[in-house]
Amino acid sequence: MKSSEHRQAPELRVSHWIDGEGNPRAPLKLADLGPGHKVIYCFQHWCPGCHASGFPTLKRMIEALDGKGVGFAVVQTVFEGAEENTVERLHETQTRYGLEIPFGHDGGVGEQPSIMSDYRTGGTPWFIVIDPSGRIIHSDFRVDAEAVIALAGNAEQAGRAAGSALPLNWKQVVTWAKHGNPAPPRRDERTENEWRSLLTKEQYRVARTKGTERAFSSEMCGLFEPGRYHCLCCDTPLFDAGSKFDSRSGWPSFTDPVTPGVVAYHLDTTHGMQRVETTCNVCDAHLGHVFPDGPQPTGLRYCINAVSLKKA
Repeated sequence: MKSSEHRQAPELRVSHWIDGEGNPRAPLKLADLGPGHKVIYCFQHWCPGCHASGFPTLKRMIEALDGKGVGFAVVQTVFEGAEENTVERLHETQTRYGLEIPFGHDGGVGEQPSIMSDYRTGGTPWFIVIDPSGRIIHSDFRVDAEAVIALAGNAEQAGRAAGSALPLNWKQVVTWAKHGNPAPPRRDERTENEWRSLLTKEQYRVARTKGTERAFSSEMCGLFEPGRYHCLCCDTPLFDAGSKFDSRSGWPSFTDPVTPGVVAYHLDTTHGMQRVETTCNVCDAHLGHVFPDGPQPTGLRYCINAVSLKKA
């Protein structure tokens, strides 16, 4: 698949929707598509490629991923030919392809359709794929259906493993980093200006711009009293003191998070290294990195910037 900048997916602003049976419904939100991977297909009724390749590809994915926790939606993205690409075409097209999924109409009268500006799409047919952590991982005219099927299938298996085969291990972490993270318990999405107003310059540098504090700069390295360590930005509980250990690395270290869904994992190849970055899965705050050299039972070392945490 063509990778995107992996930014957080904006909330949908399409106002006109029909449900899987063709009935009017309230405006669709991303959360309505479930906690797993999400696929949004953009089309126009008069677009030949939308019917020749786009819809067949979409149907292939829907059939292969039935029951796998993947959410699908279709948006008629009208940036031209409004007299042909009408609201009435939604149910007509939905019925033509036998798709029992939500269809939306993004009219684009007098301005660019919201999904084009929000998701930076280039026309139709267009496929958007969002991972369980809410990040856009694909946005392009074409999509490799087999790659999406494999990706979403692997993520579903990983999610089941996370709930039934704790403690975590390095293989699980790498699977999440490569194929999509577990669903977060909630989301906290504030603007950069809002984060700046809430944080000190050093907190903002580390937590919001992926900075690193100086080693051994925090007394938190030697703090082992009972309690929990919360995300500095959104106050989500991330680590318990019971999983903390003295790694002598210069940063607070833990063997595992309080629950799988509160930490997200991302491959990091900066500075000529291959590492796995950890972020808060609720607000995307940079926490640090995780390494496979920790103590049992997980064998993991979550090496976390103290400035990204607060003790509760």
